Amino acid sequence: MWNWLKKPVPVHQVVLDYEKDHSLDKQSLASKASFLVLDFETTGLNAKKHHIVSAGWVKITESKIQLNSAQYQLVKSPASVGQSAVIHGLHNTQVQHGIELEAVLSMLLQELKGSVLVSHHCALELSFLKQSCQNSFGRAPVFKAVDTLKLELYKMQLKGGPVAQNSLSLPACLARYQLPEVTEHHALSDAFACAQLLLAQLKTKGTSCTLAELLQQSR
Repeated sequence: MWNWLKKPVPVHQVVLDYEKDHSLDKQSLASKASFLVLDFETTGLNAKKHHIVSAGWVKITESKIQLNSAQYQLVKSPASVGQSAVIHGLHNTQVQHGIELEAVLSMLLQELKGSVLVSHHCALELSFLKQSCQNSFGRAPVFKAVDTLKLELYKMQLKGGPVAQNSLSLPACLARYQLPEVTEHHALSDAFACAQLLLAQLKTKGTSCTLAELLQQSR
């Protein structure tokens, strides 16, 4: 009953600038679209209580990976990495030298303008991205994302038959397209591998595939 007493959290200018300048033509050809491929390493799977410890991303334009766009950032965590260090290999001494989460998010939103977000199993990245923006900036923008895992699932379901366990993992998908193996759970390495996977998937869809189709198949 006292909600009316709470002062609204001001929306950070970074979010307002992103929303003002970010626009996508969903009917544009996927081969001509700009993508930002993102991976987070985190202390757990729950965005409400766990934290991002590293972020990696790379952009794709005109169906080419832009190597000079690659970014890798360690993120200062407010809590211990705990047992998650076994997964991503980052320890408290390393994370303490990372940059503040708000700075990473500001960089990311700037890079995302005019691009489509891409991740492998993007539900995880989206949950942490939205929660982090909410905590840091007062509100999270609406993000449209392409999920390379969902694209692969869609393709396999069209062929019919059961989908084997673990056949949709990033290494399994890369192997299916005869792409190089990846050092898993390094944010930039995973982002680059995901970018390669997306380009391989786009080749199988033909030149008429639109951004709208990718977004639909990623649901």
